[in-house]
Amino acid sequence: MDLVDTLRKKIDVLDEGDYVPGLKAVLLHIETAFRHLSRGQDSEDDTAFTDSIYRTNQAFEGSIKEAYRVLAGQDPAKKRPYDIENYLEENNIFRTRVLSQLTNYRTEWRNPSTHDYKLDFDESEAFLAIVSVSAFSCLLLDQIAERLAYMRSQAEAEAQKGALAANLAATVNADLLVRVTELISQFCAMYMPSVTTSFSRVSESQVVGALHGFLSSAAPELSVQTEARLDADKPFRADLLIERGDERVIIELKRRLMRNNYQNVIAQIEHYLLISGIKNGILLYLPDVPSEMDRIETTVRGIDARLIILTPEGSNPSPKQTASRLQPPSVSELLR
Repeated sequence: MDLVDTLRKKIDVLDEGDYVPGLKAVLLHIETAFRHLSRGQDSEDDTAFTDSIYRTNQAFEGSIKEAYRVLAGQDPAKKRPYDIENYLEENNIFRTRVLSQLTNYRTEWRNPSTHDYKLDFDESEAFLAIVSVSAFSCLLLDQIAERLAYMRSQAEAEAQKGALAANLAATVNADLLVRVTELISQFCAMYMPSVTTSFSRVSESQVVGALHGFLSSAAPELSVQTEARLDADKPFRADLLIERGDERVIIELKRRLMRNNYQNVIAQIEHYLLISGIKNGILLYLPDVPSEMDRIETTVRGIDARLIILTPEGSNPSPKQTASRLQPPSVSELLR
């Protein structure tokens, strides 16, 4: 995997904003760190490895400042990195995986190189520092992209709140699975995010954020979590978890419907329902462009759970592919 190319693509899909120059500076620092590493490998100048880590430190602090700008909605210009880090940690701004990468880089590389001016680093340490800060920046960019998509989608839905309420009025008192299915169908038909060049470049993080933002406006009575942990002792996470009272629905997103992997994806969400004890799930295959959605309504045998599979119109797998595993419920079951 080309880490620099991955970072560049994550920045390129973002809308223009005052955070973009800072994120591009982060990318430049990481590119320069790689060049220092190469210089040290190709010559006898071991100081290049230490130079590499000074550049990764700049990338680390730049990432944190732009996260503060987007995720906290505050200007980092006159804030010390120490104060920004404390704010982001104390207010639980970072997700668990982002926070673990922050802690790792800060402990292993930033703090030692900052506080010990006599310290020199070797090739292996420089390489690990680059990988560490790149992983941190990638995860942080996903969270930034999700937040930006959330705000944009929420604003767009707010602008059409009356029309949305009218379209969805019949589902207000329906059970949560029916309500959320109709909300997602409306989102896919009208509110899917796009970019100026190619829709296929929109990341899954952006779609998750956009759907979350749409739901926060169109159905404010719902509680929505993203990357929701399903079991305290296991690492499994749902893309979204929707709650209303004692009702819960797991939503799992997939970018493309791949028929040779279809049954594996079904098994994945069935497993999520099993380990979480949640009785309702939605598997959403995202359309490439705003689209009406087809649906397959099923029961999950053995755990008395319900699953709805949403696919772009005309792309449903054939009944032969699903009949062996999926048993459709009755209409009365869906509406009870």
